[in-house]
Amino acid sequence: MSETLAIVEKSAHRLAFYDLAEGRLVDTIDLPEFPHEIALSPDGRTGFIGHYGAWNSADPRRGGSEVFVIDLRERRLAHTIDLRPFRRLHGLQCDARGRLFVLAEADDMLCVVENPQTDARPDRAVRTGGVKGHLVAVTRDGETAFCSNLLSHSITKVAPFSAETVPVAIEPGLRPEGLCLSADEKRLYVLNRGDGSLVEIDTATCKIVRKTSIRGEGTRIYRNGAERLLLASYIDESISILERATLREIGYLRLGGRATAASLHPERREAYVSLENDQLVRVDLVNFTEIGRFATGREPDLSVLVRC
Repeated sequence: MSETLAIVEKSAHRLAFYDLAEGRLVDTIDLPEFPHEIALSPDGRTGFIGHYGAWNSADPRRGGSEVFVIDLRERRLAHTIDLRPFRRLHGLQCDARGRLFVLAEADDMLCVVENPQTDARPDRAVRTGGVKGHLVAVTRDGETAFCSNLLSHSITKVAPFSAETVPVAIEPGLRPEGLCLSADEKRLYVLNRGDGSLVEIDTATCKIVRKTSIRGEGTRIYRNGAERLLLASYIDESISILERATLREIGYLRLGGRATAASLHPERREAYVSLENDQLVRVDLVNFTEIGRFATGREPDLSVLVRC
């Protein structure tokens, strides 16, 4: 079985496919300007890319309103979901049923697409209760979502299928961005870019349980198995593995470039880290060493593994 890494390249305006073993570019899908982020369907066959339509969150451009549905095995654009009038689509995630949740940063709306493989429009939308919503973490059943909001410096707990439920605001620190749920979904972990901290939140009570300082300016955090967290640091140009029980750093690797996003192999202890200097680094998470790296197109963002 061959393994390919599909990487969203924001300023190359494309989804690029690289042979994982060789780091060789094998195919591309051209997209409108500045695609950001990618979510994977539960079966791993389909990728969903949001059209952010701006270079970054400070860019004054209006932004895009489409989700590009990609057949990852056939490497083609299958169809497009139109989320107008909502703009600057960024955070995306699927629940266990395959429903797609899309965060529109310009409008602070969370949209739900029930059947993203075929639907051309969203089925519902609810307000996030924050300002400048950037990333979203969704529970497996899809009944709860947590949005990180850059300008209101908040995390909001949202009920996507209940219009009468008011979002609950949590203040974890300055400019919360990266976030992920624990395996049992009882805890939410949030990186605050503005004050260099990591916060653990009880998802039932929305209370902060712990807060600790991290290396530099964290951008993204991911669950690495049930008991570990992978943290990507922008200023420190590194990744770290934290023990979830103590939030203690148990692994660390400098990368020689600012880490913007990472993904993990679903079975092997490996991570694939995108760097701002247009490289992708493959990391062994057992020995915490670099396996290899290869050049990418401009501004690689999140990646997903494709196996055929």
